[in-house]
Amino acid sequence: MTGASSDLMDAARAWMLRANDPAFTDWDGLTRWLEADPRHLPAYERALEEDAWAGELADAANRDAVHAPSESALPRRAARRRPWVALGGAVAAAVVGVTVWTMAPDAPASNVYVTALGEHRSIALSDGSRMEINGDSQVTYDPDTPRMVTLDRGEAVFEIRHDEANPFVVQAGKARLIDAGTVFNVVNDDGRFEVAVAEGAVIYDAGRQPVRLEPGDALVRMGRDGAIELRKADPANVGAWRDGLLQYDDATLTIVARDLSRTTGTPIAVSPVARDMHYSGTLAVEGPASDVFARIGPLLGVTFRKNGKGWEMTPRDGAIR
Repeated sequence: MTGASSDLMDAARAWMLRANDPAFTDWDGLTRWLEADPRHLPAYERALEEDAWAGELADAANRDAVHAPSESALPRRAARRRPWVALGGAVAAAVVGVTVWTMAPDAPASNVYVTALGEHRSIALSDGSRMEINGDSQVTYDPDTPRMVTLDRGEAVFEIRHDEANPFVVQAGKARLIDAGTVFNVVNDDGRFEVAVAEGAVIYDAGRQPVRLEPGDALVRMGRDGAIELRKADPANVGAWRDGLLQYDDATLTIVARDLSRTTGTPIAVSPVARDMHYSGTLAVEGPASDVFARIGPLLGVTFRKNGKGWEMTPRDGAIR
């Protein structure tokens, strides 16, 4: 693909991403762009085809993750409604969806950032955006498509330099997050997906009806096929793990343990009798692991016991709450 062709496809994809925002109103601008050059409409239609293909791939991957389901039990991708805009005899699709960026065969290899338990990394991206990666996480970034990253697993905060003509996309499992000038935190951890917005707005798109999240909004999905739940978050505390704070609203201790492991760098298991216990509140996790566990154990209603190379959480005095 030549540089000019690549720029044209980038512009077509960018219009798709903008139009995917439920708050999008610039249909006249989209129409003008489509009419400005005879190459624009074919590029736009190609972008639409890529989007449909991407949705099929996401659904296929999701089905593969489910153990031996019946065909009737498989989730079906909702049909994408595409309004048509007449353009002087030509027809252009006004998008409802997002796309997958493709990489030329001779493009540079992607950068894969992997952090160990307890390791935090701050990465400046070439477009002026920044991502801060929590421990035990992996993020893939292709310099050839600098406005897209993939959170393969773990947790990261993204501080995005807004570009209305070329929105930033974070892929996390089957979900795509499209920024609108944003600071937001994302968790993609073994079927658990969470996003919370501190600034700007994010459009959550997992192949069905997109959801727009404003500052103070959070979205949670437990399990790859789980229903989404909308919650509220304090914008000032989004990504508070960077300051040694972990915040929860009725979270299971299994989730708390995974977050503690990722942030403190110490493997933590949960005893079977404690897995269904819940916690709401804030945990301060700065300092040596043994001191942290002694401090937060009473808040969680557990005792931290040394277990080989890691620790195990067990209910205090055998009590379960």
